Amino acid sequence: MKKLLLLSLLSSFWQHGFGQQNQLLASSKKDSSNIFIGDMHAKERVESVAIARKYAISQLKKDLEVLEKGNKSTLSNELSASNSERTLANETFSLYLAKLDKKYKADIRSIETDNIRDIFQIEQKSEIKRRHSHVVSAQCFSSKNEGNYIKMNDLDGEEIVGFPLENFKGNSRYGLVENFHQGFARIKKDQVFGFLNYCGDEVIPCQFDKADIFNDGKALVKKYEWYFIDVYGNESEALENIVDAKALKYGISVAKFKNGKFALIDNSYDVSKKVLSEYYDDISIFNKDLFRIKLGKYYGLIKLDGSVKIDPIYDNLNSTTEQGKWMIIEQNKKVGLMDTDGNIRLKPTFESISNIQIDPSIAVVSLGLAKDETGFKIIDFKDLRISKTYQAIGEFNKYGLAQVKDGKYFGFINTDLQVVIEPIYRSLGTFNQYGLISACKDGNNNALRCGYIKHDGTEVIPLAFDEVANFNKFGLVVVRENAKNCSMPSGNCKVDMVFDKSGTMIIGKTNEVAPIGIRYATTDTIFNGSYIVIKTFTPTKNGDDEMEFNLVERNNVKRITTQGYKSIRKYDSNLLFPVQKEGKWGLIDTSGKVVAKPAYKEMLYSTEGLYGVKFDNNKYGFIDKKGKVQIAFDYDEIRPFNNGLAIVSKGGGKLGIINRFNAKIAPCYFSEINILPATKQFELIDTSGSKYILNSLGDCVTNCGKFDEIRKLANQ
Repeated sequence: MKKLLLLSLLSSFWQHGFGQQNQLLASSKKDSSNIFIGDMHAKERVESVAIARKYAISQLKKDLEVLEKGNKSTLSNELSASNSERTLANETFSLYLAKLDKKYKADIRSIETDNIRDIFQIEQKSEIKRRHSHVVSAQCFSSKNEGNYIKMNDLDGEEIVGFPLENFKGNSRYGLVENFHQGFARIKKDQVFGFLNYCGDEVIPCQFDKADIFNDGKALVKKYEWYFIDVYGNESEALENIVDAKALKYGISVAKFKNGKFALIDNSYDVSKKVLSEYYDDISIFNKDLFRIKLGKYYGLIKLDGSVKIDPIYDNLNSTTEQGKWMIIEQNKKVGLMDTDGNIRLKPTFESISNIQIDPSIAVVSLGLAKDETGFKIIDFKDLRISKTYQAIGEFNKYGLAQVKDGKYFGFINTDLQVVIEPIYRSLGTFNQYGLISACKDGNNNALRCGYIKHDGTEVIPLAFDEVANFNKFGLVVVRENAKNCSMPSGNCKVDMVFDKSGTMIIGKTNEVAPIGIRYATTDTIFNGSYIVIKTFTPTKNGDDEMEFNLVERNNVKRITTQGYKSIRKYDSNLLFPVQKEGKWGLIDTSGKVVAKPAYKEMLYSTEGLYGVKFDNNKYGFIDKKGKVQIAFDYDEIRPFNNGLAIVSKGGGKLGIINRFNAKIAPCYFSEINILPATKQFELIDTSGSKYILNSLGDCVTNCGKFDEIRKLANQ
C-alpha cells in the first residue's frame, strides 16, 4: 500500500499585475456558431401586422414620455388613445409615426445648435437621437399587410417588436446576424455588412467591408475609406485621415489616424473635421465615463467629451473593481491608489496592487491584493481598509475565506478582513466537499499533530494524529498513529483508524494488532449497494502487507465486520456473506455477526437454504444458514439442490441422489445423472447404458424393477 502522506498546504497566489480593463459596454454573447450575437428568443409571438403596430406605438409612447419627463403632450395623448385599440390600421399608424418623426427631427435640429457639452446635455441629446432611430425603423410596419414578428428584447434590453432574426439560422450566406440596437440589426451577408429594420428589410444594403452598430443616429462604416451613414442609409463625406474607428456611446467614437495617433470624434466629424480630444498614442476604455490615454510612456484620463481629467504623468494607470471610484497608479515603479479627481488616497509605495475576483454569490465586495517589501495585504476598495501584513495570501474560497501565512503558521481571513481561523497551524489543506480541511499543529517534541477542522475553526477530527488522508466520497477518512517498539516488523509501525465526516470513529485502534501495525485505505467501492469497502493492510513476517477487506454500512455509517477478511462475497437470499479468513471460509450476517466460523476449505453458493462446503478431510457436505452441519462431509462431489434433491458422488465416477436429510434416494451407483429441463425429472444411466427415470420427488417412473434391485443391494 502506498504510504499516506501529510497533506501539505495547497495555496495558489495571484500574479501581481494590473487587472484587465473594465469594458464600457458589456460584450454581447455569441451563439456556438459564432454568427448570432445577442439573445433573440421570442417573449411572445405577434399574431398580425396590425398587432405589431399596436405594440410598436405602445413602446414609442413610453419613449416619448421618458423624454417629456412624464408630462403628456398632445402627441402623447394621441398615442395613449391608440392603446385602447386592440389592433392598429396602417393609415393611423403612418400618421402617428409621421408626427413622431417630425417632432424628433425638430428636436434634433434644435440641439445641434446647442454647444453645451456637459454630461447631462450629452445624455439628453443622445436620448432624442436614439428614440428617433427607433421611429425610423418602425415606419416599415406602415407598408406591411402581413408578416411574422415577435416581441423580444434588443441589445440594450429594451422591449421591441421585430422580425425573428433566428429565421436566418442555417442560411450559409450570413456570417453575422446581430440583435437590434437603436432600431437596426447589423448583418454580414456574402462577406459584406449592412442593416435590417424592425421588419427584417435590408434597408441599408450589405456593401461595407466593416460596419459598427448605430450610435445616436449614425453608424461607422468602411468601404475603401471610413464614413458615417445615417438611419436612412445616406453616406457622409469620407472621414479624413482615419484608418480605424470604434463606436462608444452618445454619438462619440474613438478613431485611429494615419499617423498612428488616437483621438475621440463625434458624429459631426465628417463636416467639422475637428476631434473632441487631443491626439494620443493610445485611448482605451477605463470606465463608463472615462478613457485611459497614453502619451509617450505615460498614462492619464480624459472624459467622454475629450477634456483632460488626469494629466498623463503616470507610468501606468488602471481601475479597481470599485469601478469609477479609485485608480491603481504606478509612479517610479511603485503603485498606489488615486481617486478619479486626482487625489492620492494611498501613496505609491507598493510593489503591486491587483484586483481580487470574487464570485458575487459568495460575497459582494471589492478587494485588492497589495504587495510591498514586508509582504502581502488585502485592501477593501470601498473604504480603503487594509488588512494585516502576511507572508502569503491565497484565493478566497466558496466560504469567503482566504488562507494566509503569518510567519511559519497558517490561518484564514474572511472578505471583511477579519481573522476567522487563527494562524496557528503548521499546515492546512484545502476545503473538501464536506466543508472540512486537514490541519496540523505543533505537538510535543516538535511533532506535528493532525486532524480536520471546519471552516469556522471547530475541530471535527481531533488534531491528535501523526498523519491524515483524504476523505472518500462517502465521508470516511483514515488517520494514523506511529507506534514504537513493534514486534513485527521490528522497530516502528503504523496504526490506522477510520473516522466519518461528523468526527465519529468508525474503526478504532485494535489492541491485538497494534504491536504489528495495521493500515486502512478507504475506497469509493459500494458492495451490494449498501456497504462501503475498506481495505485493510497487515504486515507479515517477510515485510510484505497482507490485504483484507472490511465493510461499513452505507446509510448508518457503521462498521459491520469486526475483523478483516481476505475475501467477501455478496450476500445471498439468506442475507449472509460468505467470508474467507486465513484460507478458510465461513458466514457472517449483515450485522457482522459470525454465523459459521471460517473453518471450510471451500464454500459453494447457497441452494434451498443449504451451503455446500469442503472440510479439512477434503470431503464435501452441507451446512444450513445457522452454520449447523446438516449433511456430513462424506462426498467427493456435490451439486446444488433442486426441489429438495441433490446429485452427489463418493468417488470412482459413481453418482447418486440424496435429499436434504442425507437420505439416499438413489445410491452412488450410476455413471451419469441428468436433470431433464422440460419435466425436471432425473435421468440415471448405469455402466451398461440402462436408463432409469425418477420424477422430481425422487419416485421411479421408468425401469423401476431393475432400479429397485440396485437400491436393495445398496441398502444391505
